[in-house]
Amino acid sequence: MASTPVDGLTPDEFARLKQLSPADAMRWMQERTGGALTFSWQDLWQAEHSHHFTVSRLARLDLLQSLHESLSKSVAGDLSRRDWMRNAEQLLQEAGWWGEKQVLDPATGKMVTTRFDPARLKLIFDTNTRQAAAAGQWERIQRSKRSHPYLRYITKRDDRVRPAHARWDDVTLPVDDPFWQTHFPPNGWRCRCRAISVSERDYEAGKTPGGAPMVKDAPEPVMQEFVNKRTCDVTQIPAGIDPGFGYNPGAARRKELDAMVTAKTRQVAPQLARAALLEGLTLESAAATYAETARLKKQIKRPALALAPLVDEATNQMNELGLEPGAKLLGLDHDGVLHTFKNHGGNAEFKRGQVPITSADVAAFPAIFNAAVLAKGVPPEAADGTPLVSGEAVFGEFRYSFIAKVRRGLITLYSLWKRIAK
Repeated sequence: MASTPVDGLTPDEFARLKQLSPADAMRWMQERTGGALTFSWQDLWQAEHSHHFTVSRLARLDLLQSLHESLSKSVAGDLSRRDWMRNAEQLLQEAGWWGEKQVLDPATGKMVTTRFDPARLKLIFDTNTRQAAAAGQWERIQRSKRSHPYLRYITKRDDRVRPAHARWDDVTLPVDDPFWQTHFPPNGWRCRCRAISVSERDYEAGKTPGGAPMVKDAPEPVMQEFVNKRTCDVTQIPAGIDPGFGYNPGAARRKELDAMVTAKTRQVAPQLARAALLEGLTLESAAATYAETARLKKQIKRPALALAPLVDEATNQMNELGLEPGAKLLGLDHDGVLHTFKNHGGNAEFKRGQVPITSADVAAFPAIFNAAVLAKGVPPEAADGTPLVSGEAVFGEFRYSFIAKVRRGLITLYSLWKRIAK
């Protein structure tokens, strides 16, 4: 019995196309090598997720790396969702991140609540694997578009389909139509829509395998305003697509990210712009990455990293201390980060009634400094003659104390320790 084509493909070809073990999906997932510490899904926007893996409010780079590696195994077909969720729960429980946890948001200096439970793990798994599958499928679409130059949008056609997505059902357009740059599924949280390739012959016939007519006209674009509460950026997004999903993960290219970073950095101080371009990350995640690199690769001494300006209250305190902050920025340098981890990053801290410092604490230095009560350092100068300033601030359950160097253009962390706030 001859095979019956399905949208131009034989059943065997169609089955191979829909397998989840795609090398392209694996590559997309594995190439998201920049672990970005974020405190909201809005911190990384659309195409940035094609380059950086993040789990909102998970302020531990080692945990991010472990989750990324295990998700990559799942995309490769080596780990089921059930196994991944079991392993992820065990990892987070052992690290003290299961259930509710208070974390410091460096962008606002406030403590925020995050929660890790089975429902959130399921959402993390589904979103990442579906995006990886979509990216891999797009690569295959590009390779086969000479024989299958069209795509057809398909929904699940049940009562759970979003009304907007239902209106796109059976829309069949050329692969290179702009529609697919914004509407290639998934188009939202837990979106179950998909797109399949269509041959020239089937497109000319104009009928789907079920007999329904193909919709060959692109829907009239309807845009709506979206305000990113984290960055205050105002953008136009396609109506019917959840914010942050209006892009094609497979088509996202480095030049798009570079253009976006360049546009953003034009609006900030030159030192901050250089830091962002150097890291290719948000400034908060750049700080954590800088700290973790200094801790793990002590021999690689990188230039100082500028992160944030002083707030008015901190500026006033510095002036009262005679330290003349001027236009100085808060930041990190290699030696100060190393000094902090060496003296306050080990388990010996517990014996002193303190808690070991982490990379997330170091990354939060600008927020801690700006919220602190400041005083002259003791001694007032470092061995090299650089003025020192000390400070103390309480964030949630921790009381942070620090010493910082007041350098020519930067105020950089020299030492940081914390204890449980009484």
